[in-house]
Amino acid sequence: MVLVACASNNNSANLPTVRTTKSASGSSAASSGAVEPATLISFKPAAAPKVTPATVAVTDFEGGSIPPEKTTQFWGKALASFMIADLAASQNLRLIDRQHLTDVLHEYMISATDLGDPQTRLYVGKILGAKYFIFGTYTIAGGQAALTARMDLVETGQIVQADSVSGNEGDMRELSQQLAAKFLRPVDQIVAEQEMHPPVHAGGPPPEALLYFGQGIGYEKSGDYDRAIDMFTRALTIYPHYADARGELQKASESAARQQ
Repeated sequence: MVLVACASNNNSANLPTVRTTKSASGSSAASSGAVEPATLISFKPAAAPKVTPATVAVTDFEGGSIPPEKTTQFWGKALASFMIADLAASQNLRLIDRQHLTDVLHEYMISATDLGDPQTRLYVGKILGAKYFIFGTYTIAGGQAALTARMDLVETGQIVQADSVSGNEGDMRELSQQLAAKFLRPVDQIVAEQEMHPPVHAGGPPPEALLYFGQGIGYEKSGDYDRAIDMFTRALTIYPHYADARGELQKASESAARQQ
């Protein structure tokens, strides 16, 4: 048997077809006049391998203002929440919920600073299923703010990446977006660019931000300051220039500090 490649009569198909002919004696012969139906050979591209998202845990940022002021302490939780929300926009990363991390640390009586110890970090990382930890700091002085963050590999403690940003204290949300973008670029450049150039909401806060703000007010009135802080932070995540949300976030944080 001989396979003879010839062009298909269908002009819309560019793939060759294969025809098989046989002579009366059983041998192949192109001149026998008997042609069997063409057999079309198709080629399917191999499926791209799926990328397993890297699991990341973000601790509350440490720091404060110079001179120290309790009115700025709320930024530690807020900046961690901002970072989690921004990094979670990439499908290449899976972020550990901040409250889940807080609950685990509380259950095992571990502070965020204890995670600097390799054995403690590895222990907590295994509980969370995290591959990386992100630790951050913030400093506010003279109306200016500086944010830093580093990403450590849970297994070894190796610093995978470290970056910083600085600017006006009133632009803390925008600074957090810039910092997140620096960590996103190696894994997702598209989302990184979106963080650097977020959409501008004309006419004030969008409905989703207003919803979170309203829920925050409700929790604040009922004395549930932790949930109020979470709602106000979500509102600021969506609408960075939400002055009312920032003011209520500060008030709720001060109230939560007095409860402790």
